[in-house]
Amino acid sequence: MSNAPVFKHYVTLGSDKPWQIHYRSQGQEKLPVIILLHASPMSSAIMLPIMNALSDSFRVIALDTPGYGQSDPLPQNDVVIAQTPSTSLQPYVQALNEFINALELEQPIIYGSATGAQIAIEYAKAHPNTIKGMVLENAAWFKEDERNAILKQYFPDIKAQKDGSHLALVWKMSSQLFHYFPWFDTSEEARVGNADIPAQVIQDTLMGYLTAGENYHLAYRAAFMNERPEQLSSVTVPTHIIRWPTSLLKQYVDRLDEADLPSNIQMRPAQASIEGRFAALKASVQSLSQPSGE
Repeated sequence: MSNAPVFKHYVTLGSDKPWQIHYRSQGQEKLPVIILLHASPMSSAIMLPIMNALSDSFRVIALDTPGYGQSDPLPQNDVVIAQTPSTSLQPYVQALNEFINALELEQPIIYGSATGAQIAIEYAKAHPNTIKGMVLENAAWFKEDERNAILKQYFPDIKAQKDGSHLALVWKMSSQLFHYFPWFDTSEEARVGNADIPAQVIQDTLMGYLTAGENYHLAYRAAFMNERPEQLSSVTVPTHIIRWPTSLLKQYVDRLDEADLPSNIQMRPAQASIEGRFAALKASVQSLSQPSGE
């Protein structure tokens, strides 16, 4: 684990309507670069343990997805789009490409988890020559019927209420998602975890929702719509998908074994412990950073 300091930055994008992306960095600038893309509705803060695990060998850059954490929303996320949200990840792909160009990052590896994984997948298809490869976690496969059923209840309105009832709702969402998938189904069949989750972790998750605000669902929903094997099948860059026994989405990740994915996409197992997962992640990143991509 690295003891290198973590720095916080903003980069301004756009010319007609300037806006900013917030990001964290750790590690020496001369090292190979890995970009970390977080799950929704969190921010780059959740990536700090991964940054510490990788920054002894890599320059690690973790950005807040537009509209989450301390990044501005996408410029086109006006009232109309908020009311009729797009199901495309392309605006996030474009923002990521502008971010990479603004920082003049050459051939980074991209890591993504959940929403971040889906943004990474679409970026790799749009800009395959820009990156060395991808490492994905929580890259799921949802069938159409279950996806439709999940989306009916997964993104309730969390607009502020005078009686504070939105706070109770977001606390419920933030606590139940560690134990059930989808979070609103508290049946034993939907249980995915039994661990006692510290109140601070639930609080941090709640703050992720509240910081993103009423539009917390925008990238989140678009990622849900993208989680199917046909979106992966045209990826040409070297890609490792890491899975571990205690992942909340393990059964949906395991389905990819049944998909006819190209040989450049590999499923990589990891041990259940945090240490085992980080060891697998670091091994994948080191492998992809080699000139051969192996």
